[in-house]
Amino acid sequence: MNPIQIICVLLIFSIHDDLLIGKWKMYRNEPMENILTSKRFQMEDEETKSQLAETFSKVLNGSYYHFAKDTVRFTDYKNNEIIELKGLWWTDGDTLVIGQLQKMSVQKYLITKLSNTELHMKMINPRDGVPFKSSMIFKKEELMDFD
Repeated sequence: MNPIQIICVLLIFSIHDDLLIGKWKMYRNEPMENILTSKRFQMEDEETKSQLAETFSKVLNGSYYHFAKDTVRFTDYKNNEIIELKGLWWTDGDTLVIGQLQKMSVQKYLITKLSNTELHMKMINPRDGVPFKSSMIFKKEELMDFD
């Protein structure tokens, strides 16, 4: 690769990174949708269906990623609660990598769509490095101070 090609690739990656800066609120979660529409879920009793639907609603309404220059605040669902976590982030081509600060943990996501307003990503299975089939879809929130 000649120096001009290398510079072009670096510029594309930095533009890609700049698009991520800001707060992204979960809009859709295809893995959860797949569960809610599955035959197995339909066969569950009403209480189980209600509890699972409530959990998914909490996750959908409380999930976000807030990317700053090299740090990220994001949410996870643990012990029936949405918790906020912090980490470092970077991209490697079309892969978003997030390293949690609270524990030695790295999660990777395949970015399948990124625009000024929408982010689609698929979690990459840490066991085999293959992206899951379903996407998590986020909408960018209006610019405001989130600190």
